[in-house]
Amino acid sequence: MNGPTVIMGTQAYATACAEFAHWAAWGRQAEGAAWEAVVYPLLAVQARRGWTRSPLEPLPADGCAALVVPRVVVPPAPTHYGPTWARPAAAATTATTAALQAALDAVRATHPRLDCYGRMHSHPWPHRRPYPSGTDCTEHLSGALASNTAAGLPWALGLIAAAPGPDDPSAAWPIQAYILEVGDRLTALGAVRVVADKDPLIRRALAAPGWTGSRGARQRAALARAGQAAGLNMSAMPLHRGWYALAGRAAGQPTRLLTLPPGFPAQPARCLHLTTTGWQPDPQPWPALPAPVR
Repeated sequence: MNGPTVIMGTQAYATACAEFAHWAAWGRQAEGAAWEAVVYPLLAVQARRGWTRSPLEPLPADGCAALVVPRVVVPPAPTHYGPTWARPAAAATTATTAALQAALDAVRATHPRLDCYGRMHSHPWPHRRPYPSGTDCTEHLSGALASNTAAGLPWALGLIAAAPGPDDPSAAWPIQAYILEVGDRLTALGAVRVVADKDPLIRRALAAPGWTGSRGARQRAALARAGQAAGLNMSAMPLHRGWYALAGRAAGQPTRLLTLPPGFPAQPARCLHLTTTGWQPDPQPWPALPAPVR
């Protein structure tokens, strides 16, 4: 697989490393062995040229150029940590689960391009290339793989950070990235690259979608009016990964969707119709849709 590059911003990296170092020290003090810990990375997906897909269409891992992690969420207690495992506690309360979901939702509300498509955890002993065990895949990747289909992603991302070596003056936690695909195919993506938060990829991942701006909003409204004028019953909804959909349906006809990417209106909209195999590109143009929307 020609896998994507995985990059992480300095803020996300520092937050994750602080959590990993805290629980490693806690475990050494409590049990004489460093504990593993977990955080939830929120990432944006950058498709390769020619691979633009709405969240209603599958975007395979090899269609992604980069997976960009500008934020991580630290889970609330209780969590189930130890020297060889890190996972949400089986006895986690409804309130705890709700608190984690609220923390994830708060980041996504501010940065709609981001979402959680896997987990990141620590192996708190020095080794340069930490590799996920079968338990790691079960605890951190398989569940995400099942839920990621809602975002059109038939894969889950796993990040593993290893403790810095005793003689490492940087005290940096090296991170390796992995992709789990449908069929339990696990592929190594290599080392995660940590970049400054001013890096263009980080800034783009955190940027508001173009359809929320004044120009994008005007074009959205114009496209909705064009659909209504063509006799379509119109509705609208945000989608995963910073996309937005205008849905139009004429009496007795299947629903058509005009999906707007985060870069709209600079990026073209994508018109879809429902078939027996799912949403597919619609050969009929949207009413009054320029080609492409600029």
